Amino acid sequence: MKKGLFGKKGSAGTEEARQRLTLELSEIADLAEKLFRRMEERIEALKGLETRLDEKARALESLVARAGSIGEAQRETIEARRREILALARKGLKIDEIAGVFDMTKGEVELILKLEGK
Repeated sequence: MKKGLFGKKGSAGTEEARQRLTLELSEIADLAEKLFRRMEERIEALKGLETRLDEKARALESLVARAGSIGEAQRETIEARRREILALARKGLKIDEIAGVFDMTKGEVELILKLEGK
């Protein structure tokens, strides 16, 4: 193959073949440089996406923590209301009277009392 590409030593074909090889290598180097540049740009874009995803994950964790604390506060409020309903029932108030105090339906009050065995 070398003989076919370069021809005989010292011939004009050898110089032409070298020039073509040099040109091809130059084009390959240019293409490689362009590819590496594009790869670096994509790597930088991915790093940016990763940073944004990390920020979103931290924000989501914060929201989950806040939701948990809100849920806990609501549980405490519901538990306090349940205790008050039971206390009023022990004092002898009727279901419709308790419902009026807490702006609840009679069914809700009945359910709470039934769950407590009252």
